[in-house]
Parts: sequence; C-alpha cells; structure tokens
Amino acid sequence: MAKNQPQVTLSPMAEEEFGPYLRAGIRDYARQKVTSGEWSEFEAVALSEADHARLLPDGLKTPDQHLYTATDAESGEHVATIWIALRPKGGRTEGFIYDIEVREQFRGLGYGRATMLAGIEQARELGAQTVGLHVFGHNAPARALYRSLGFVETNVSMSLEL
Repeated sequence: MAKNQPQVTLSPMAEEEFGPYLRAGIRDYARQKVTSGEWSEFEAVALSEADHARLLPDGLKTPDQHLYTATDAESGEHVATIWIALRPKGGRTEGFIYDIEVREQFRGLGYGRATMLAGIEQARELGAQTVGLHVFGHNAPARALYRSLGFVETNVSMSLEL
C-alpha cells in the first residue's frame, strides 16, 4: 500500500528563523550560481549577499516578500521553507517563488510537492493570478517536480563549454 502524500501547513517565518535561513540561502544561491557557471567562486558570496540585500532590504518586513515555514500537518515538524514575492508581470500580479528549501532529512518524501502546492495556494490568497519561479538547469529533480505540477518553461538559457 502506498504511503499517503504528506500535507503541510504554512506559517509566516519567525524572526528568529530568518537569520539562519538568510545565511544558508546566501551560501546555497552562491553555490548554485557557481555550479551553473554564472559566477566565479571568488565573487559568488558577495554577489549573492547583494542580491538578497536588494530583495529583502527590510528582512521579513520587506513589502511584497512573504517567507513561510512549512510544517508537517500531522507531526508539526519543520520540514521546509518557501519564499514568495508578489510582483507585477504583464499587467497581472505574479507570485514569484524565489526559494523553496526542503530540510535534508525530509527530501524525497513528498514534502517538496506538498510545500509547492501550499505555496501556490498561498500565492492565490495573496492576490496572485500566476506563479513563476526560476530553476537552475542542473537541478533535474526540481525541474521534474515543477513540470509535474503544471509549470511550463517560459525562457531557456543554454551554454556550451569550449
């Protein structure tokens, strides 16, 4: 018998969670940009810090930036985080998912899907008419998840090593 898909509840991220989340997010984004070939290791952390400072100048109080903690609906355990920004796009309001991070011990158990579904619903409740995101080309599991949820590619960047 197949295990039921987990359900999650989203709660606004607490101030004490934000600092550790931000530090880890800056490191991970820098690492992803290096892996994708967009940034060198030398510049990556500084550029990631600058991007995060631009997007979250007032931390959790930054207008139109919504950061959530996802908890398992049964156990109450913190399983993931998701960052949704509201922004204009094509005359509509887009809920843009800047980040989704499933805690390592919960990966591969359906929490990414559950968190995405909860995030999509949260974006709708915030007034978004569409939901967008960016995914690195080398992140095949995430790309497969997003396609399975109905996301379609709108832009594709390609590169050839010489």
